[in-house]
Amino acid sequence: MDDKGYLGKFSNKLVFYGNFNTKKNKPNVLLLLPKTRGPFGIKEFKQAIEKKFNLLEFDDVKSEKLTALSQNKVISFEQKAVAIDKALKKFKEDKYHIIGHSTGCGLGTFLAKKNKVCESLILINPWNKEDEEFRKLQKIRIKNAKKLNMVSFLKSEYSLLYSETYIKKFKDKFNNITLKQKNKKIDYSFIEQRLQSILKCNIGNELRKLVLPKLFINSVDDKLMKPHHAKELHKLCFNSKLITLDGGGHMLTETRAQDLIGHINSFVKTLGI
Repeated sequence: MDDKGYLGKFSNKLVFYGNFNTKKNKPNVLLLLPKTRGPFGIKEFKQAIEKKFNLLEFDDVKSEKLTALSQNKVISFEQKAVAIDKALKKFKEDKYHIIGHSTGCGLGTFLAKKNKVCESLILINPWNKEDEEFRKLQKIRIKNAKKLNMVSFLKSEYSLLYSETYIKKFKDKFNNITLKQKNKKIDYSFIEQRLQSILKCNIGNELRKLVLPKLFINSVDDKLMKPHHAKELHKLCFNSKLITLDGGGHMLTETRAQDLIGHINSFVKTLGI
């Protein structure tokens, strides 16, 4: 059995929160988020979504750490999408919009490719493909995970994911969440596998084939998935819209939650679905 079939076998063990169709007058949203959380997390973002949509969230990290997905090799976004798509069958033909942030953009792309009930694809801080700068950046993150202690590693990650202004503004809160994790062990292999899966995924090649409506949202000061990635995707893709925020770094779901919801809600309304 190939890897895709193998992962599909374990779809019943994947971790989801929420449900579709909790309120019939609201559209359904499948939320795909990355692992990292800052001092304020994503509570505000999720609460804002739930006011406008029926929310089903896939927990990529917990699902991946299950035995089913914990193989000693890189698991591609396409492979994981097979398992998620199978798990979503229990919702029958419920239509939904996909909101993906960062690594969730890869998962969202392959999920949208696989089924006909996805009505639109909303990607926040996406990447297009591996280039020299992007490759070097991810390799530095892998190297840091292997060599640094937890405190130093988290500081290096936060400096990449958030703007200097944001970190200075909430300096005490960043220090607090860093110190709370200082005794945790860095799971180097897990981090390496996740970052390698990004490098191996050229989502631009897949997105250009999709005809469903697409919204890309990024920030001018994203140091990880730099602004040119979303611009390239917008040029590549049919039926797409690009919104570039004037700040917020890579973690827009935390730093610009209300702005995101406003743009997402407006976009979905324009579809008239």
